[in-house]
Formats: sequence, C-alpha cells, structure tokens
Amino acid sequence: MTIVMVELSEFFFWLLSLNTTANQLVAPEERGGGDDNGVITNKCVDKERHALLQFKANLHDPYGSLSRWRDDKDDCCQWRGVWCDSQTGHHVTGLDIPSAGLVGEISHSLVNLTYLNHLDLSYNSFHGTIPTFVGSLTRLTYLDLSNNSFYGTIPQEFGNLTNLQYLYLIDVGICRVENIEWLSHLSHLEELEMDGISLAKANQWVMYPNSSFLNSSSSISFLDVQNNNLNSSMHGWLFPLTSNKLRVLDLSGNMLDGIPKYLGNLCSLAFLNLNDNSAVVNFPDFLNNLSGCTSLALVGLHASHSQFTGSLPDDIHNFSSLSKLCLSDNHMNGTMTEKLWELPSLEKIDLSQNHLSGAISKNIGKSKATFINLSKNPLQGVPSTDHMSNLSYVEQLDLSSCKLGPHFPKWIQKLEILPVLTFPTLVFQTQFLQNFGACN
Repeated sequence: MTIVMVELSEFFFWLLSLNTTANQLVAPEERGGGDDNGVITNKCVDKERHALLQFKANLHDPYGSLSRWRDDKDDCCQWRGVWCDSQTGHHVTGLDIPSAGLVGEISHSLVNLTYLNHLDLSYNSFHGTIPTFVGSLTRLTYLDLSNNSFYGTIPQEFGNLTNLQYLYLIDVGICRVENIEWLSHLSHLEELEMDGISLAKANQWVMYPNSSFLNSSSSISFLDVQNNNLNSSMHGWLFPLTSNKLRVLDLSGNMLDGIPKYLGNLCSLAFLNLNDNSAVVNFPDFLNNLSGCTSLALVGLHASHSQFTGSLPDDIHNFSSLSKLCLSDNHMNGTMTEKLWELPSLEKIDLSQNHLSGAISKNIGKSKATFINLSKNPLQGVPSTDHMSNLSYVEQLDLSSCKLGPHFPKWIQKLEILPVLTFPTLVFQTQFLQNFGACN
C-alpha cells in the first residue's frame, strides 16, 4: 500500500495570502500616468525619473527586469514596477519590484521619491546596510525588504515612518535590532513581520520597555517575530503590541516557556503559531492561559516540534471555533479527552509523535474532521465499525506505528464499503497493516 505523508501547511499558505492581500490593499487605484481609457495624459516628474535611473545604474540586472527603464525621456509611469498617481501630479507613489533578480545596494537617489507610499524590494539580492534615508520617506504605508542580503542594524529612523501600516523584514540578511523603541512611533502599523532578526542587543530593552512604548496605542493585527531567540522576558514588550485587533501571532522558533495570561483576552486572535519552541511547557497550563475570549475566536493553533508536556484536557471543548490543531512531535501523554471529538469546527488534527496512550475513543465518530493523524503514539485496541462508521467527513486518517491489533479490523478488509461510508481517501501506512498481521 502506498505510503502517504501528510503535512499541515495551510497556516503558512494563509500567511502568504494575507501578505498578498495587504499588498493589494495599499496599492493605489491608478498605477500609471494615463486616464481611464489608458491614454497618456502626462509624464512622470523628471526629477523622479532621474532618481529611478540612478537607482537602476547602481544595480546589476542579470535578467533584464528593468530593461525598459531608459534615459530617453520615456514616461517612467509606464515602467515595470513603477506606480504613479494623477492626483499627485503624476508623482511616483509606488515602487514594486519583488523577485526581479536585482543585485547591489539601494541608491540614495530614492530619497527624491518624496511621494512614495509603497516600496517593495523583496526577494532580490540587495546587500550592504539598510540605508537610514528610508526613514525620510514619511509617506510610506507599505515597506517590504524581505529576503535580501543586508547586514548591520535595522535603522532607528524607521520610527519616522508614522504612516506605515505594513512592515515586512523577513530574512533580510544578517541584521540585528539594538533598540526597538522606534516601533512605538508606528501607531498605524497593522502588520509586522521580523523573522530571523537578532534581538540579542535589545534584550534589556525588551525586558524593561520604557513608558512611552507601553502607553503607545497599537493597531497591529498581524505580528510575526519568529526565529528571534525570544524567551519569556519579552512578555512586557509584547503586551503593548497585543491589542484586541490582533488576528495572527507567530512566535515560532523561539524559547518561550509558556504564554502570558493576557493573551487569553485577545478576542480577535484567530491564529497562534508556537512551532519549534525549545522551552518545556505544560499544555494544560498553556490552554488555561488562553481560556478567556481567545478560546472563542481561535481558529488555528500550531505548536508542533516543541516541548509541550501533559495531557490534552477537557478544557479543549471551550475552543469552539478551532479548525486546525497541530501538536505533533511533542511530549504529551495520557489519554485523549473525548471532548476533542466534539469540537464543532475541527477540520484537521495532528497529534502524531507524542506519548498519548489508551484506546481510541468511539467519540471519534462524532468528529467532522477531514484529516486525522494520530500516528506514532502508543494507542491500543482495534478500531471498530462503532469508531468509524460515522466518520463521514474524513479524507485522510493515519494511525501508523500505533499498538493497534493484533486483529485486522473487518471494516478495513471490506474496502468496497468505503464509498458507502463516504470515505474519499482512507490512508494507512504499511507499518499499520503489519501490526494486524497478514491481509487475507
């Protein structure tokens, strides 16, 4: 039988689509210098055209991405990645050139694009330090410098970008933050991603943020600070960023030994990612800290490849909106609460590679989940028709490497009844079948 390995990756696709949506939200309605019929009525400002040409001259463009940027009095509003707005007199308002294969440093000439509100240079090979002059582009509402090869310090001048709504600094290179107070000035910020940026030199400030930061209002709905070696000392820093508008919180790849109780009061929090955290956390205590209004809003909880211990408690039934529960590769033990299978919105559950024991509850038949992975747990007993006959929603079920048997369940032997039971795809790995002996 073919071995099918299933990975839960919807969370990350969801983050990517949210980033794309943000890009669209801040894009000006008119990206070129033409009227509604596409007829060019004016050309871009000469000073800004020269600034763009200087920017290009400073770069290696192996794929010809900027080949149409020419110094022949061409209208720069028609160039690739350049947005203009007739309401500003055909000033350049957007520079959007991600994934263009550009190599080099960011030219200081961009400081002349004083009407710029959208700057996306992500997924290129820009290097050198992130220039401080970016902080003078005060009309910016969207800034994405992700996936480049910068080094050095994130400029404190970013604090001057008081209109910024979306800031993406994901894998920008070997960069660090020495004082993150500049965030307190970005009161309109809605989405912040700072993956893989060292906060080591900001640890003292993270532990004891100043009063102006603590009192600053925040409109952040999307906060991603994964892979920053953060520990629980960052709770004081996190608090002012966690308004009731927060919908996505990604703390994966850190060293958090639990979460503060105030996160349980985030009534809009839909997705929480704690994957790959190295500190030991008791799962019942963790769940208790989320037991406020967060429990009613949470749709996705991802905490795989971490150090969670303890059992899956009855309190899980309070999370009535939970659609995805991913707790694979932890140290959870005890029996699975029957309340788990009664969650009305649960679609995907992955509890594989833990130490969960006991028999599989017959309540599994009440679940509406389409994906269930309980593999590599010391579960016992033979799943019967009573377990499976009501699983009309399940598409993929993995019970491999469990201690199920020794008899092969008759409901699997009669595979022809599966369409009647509306099982589109029932998946077991070879090891599972071997535990039941020969398939006669």
